[in-house]
Amino acid sequence: MAKMTSIYIGVSGLNSAQTALNTTTHNLANVYTPGYTRQLSFTADKTYNTIGQSYTSAMQVGLGVSMVETSRVRDILLDKSYRTENGRQGFYEAEYEVALEIQTIIGETEGVRFQQTLEDVWTSINEMAKTPDSTVSRSELVMNAELFIDRAKNIYTELIDYQKNIDTKIVNIVNKINSLGDEINALNLKISGIEAPNIEDANDLRDRRDLLLDELSGMVKINYNEDENSYVSVMVEGVPFITDGGVFHMGIQELDGDKGSVYSTCVWPYLDNQEVFHLEEPITTDNKNDIGNIKGYLLARGDFVGSYTDVPEVSDYDVSTPEGYNEYMEAVATYNKTVECCSIVKTQALFDKLIHNVVTAINDVLSPTTSEVPAGVTQYTDANGNVYNASDVKILDMTTSTGNDGKMPPEELFSRKYTERYIEVTGDDGNTYYMFNNTNTLDDESLYTLNNIEMNQVILEDYSKLPFKTKQQDNDLAKGEELVALWGKQGMTLDPNNMSRYTFKQFYAQLVYVIGNEGDLHNSIASNQKIARDQIDDRRTEITGVSSEDELTNMIKYQSAYNAASRYVTTIADMLQYVIEKLG
Repeated sequence: MAKMTSIYIGVSGLNSAQTALNTTTHNLANVYTPGYTRQLSFTADKTYNTIGQSYTSAMQVGLGVSMVETSRVRDILLDKSYRTENGRQGFYEAEYEVALEIQTIIGETEGVRFQQTLEDVWTSINEMAKTPDSTVSRSELVMNAELFIDRAKNIYTELIDYQKNIDTKIVNIVNKINSLGDEINALNLKISGIEAPNIEDANDLRDRRDLLLDELSGMVKINYNEDENSYVSVMVEGVPFITDGGVFHMGIQELDGDKGSVYSTCVWPYLDNQEVFHLEEPITTDNKNDIGNIKGYLLARGDFVGSYTDVPEVSDYDVSTPEGYNEYMEAVATYNKTVECCSIVKTQALFDKLIHNVVTAINDVLSPTTSEVPAGVTQYTDANGNVYNASDVKILDMTTSTGNDGKMPPEELFSRKYTERYIEVTGDDGNTYYMFNNTNTLDDESLYTLNNIEMNQVILEDYSKLPFKTKQQDNDLAKGEELVALWGKQGMTLDPNNMSRYTFKQFYAQLVYVIGNEGDLHNSIASNQKIARDQIDDRRTEITGVSSEDELTNMIKYQSAYNAASRYVTTIADMLQYVIEKLG
């Protein structure tokens, strides 16, 4: 009986050494496999047979060793830290990518610089002020003004196109998130099917699942938990995404609201299209919500195309009253939530503000308006019988200059699509006036925005109609001086959070600085996050990574153990044969 027990011990040694060799060769075969985790085989004593009892203890004979498990060498705390830092790196990397593209579109880092286009308009105005009757000066002003508008429109259009590209990218990321969810769920079922009945350890499948969780963590904020059946449940932004009941796919829904946005938002169809991300909340590291590249893209893209009307101006509110002050502060809060935090929308709005201010300032000099009400006038009536309160509208300043044709009202340099600058009205004093027109031919509000501005076709066809002549048909040098003065006036504020006053050129320089500064900030954070993530990953690799030298050393060790067990079994077999033959 003792010899048979010895056989059991030897065979168990052979089996354990063989399993360890198999594990070692498996490690060596996957040295360069992405996401592979080094595996170790563990043994434990088999049952002991009690053959007697001494005064102090039981007399036992062991039956060798058995394989307990082949497990992965992995630190779940490092996994969690890595996925958190990976998500943050993804968020700031997306923000930096958008900021870098905005700088490229504006063209201050390469290509045609818009700052030079703005400078050319200024140069033309200077020349025009010196020789207002010169055809060359007039043609140069019109040409540079047209280039100014064309270049501005191209930039604005490219910003909108890029916004649409980001929207497409967001849709693709949502599809990828759903695909990862399906794959993780499929792996959950396979792993649970193998490990729940204790068939074996599904280590390679677990490696694949962990790799997918790593990838998912870069896209969206996740929390996960593994149950007793080896099933990993995943929550996205605090909402169940993968459960033992399956995958709840993320959906895409077109935004709506006051801005009429056609961009996409992420929703949970199974929760009545509840929005996935709450971007109205401040996104900061302290709030632990600056995680996931999809959130970075959503935030940078914004929900609508920005225009100058999205930037509240303190001059538009009567802040001397509590009501007016509260309205202004509410507008500022809305701006900070919907524009300031969204790189593309902010750039669109501030760039449109610059163009709007340049265009309206030049037009207001060439074809000025006044809020003064003529004596005895209380209302105006247009050709269609519409009546306007005289104190609510602006009319043409009749003391202004005209073109060479002497026609009133004078032509503006920049116009709005399908919109006359003035409409003819009759005051209740019987005189004819020209009222500033706020609507186009479709009766829609018409503003000097980049989507609506164009060159005045009348001026393009005849430069002589630029209003640089007095009513006596003398050169109006004062008009030129007034235009020149526009470029030196510090009348623009960047936004409600920066109330410093800038000239046109200073405003543009500040806008470029803000964009570049935000890009540098996001790049710096993204770089630091990458370093932090990579450091954690290096620590993970020290634990999970396979060293070919260590594995070759283990192979020699386990091969020697196998050989020793083999010789042991052979020796016991020879002894048994000898005993049988002698007793035979």
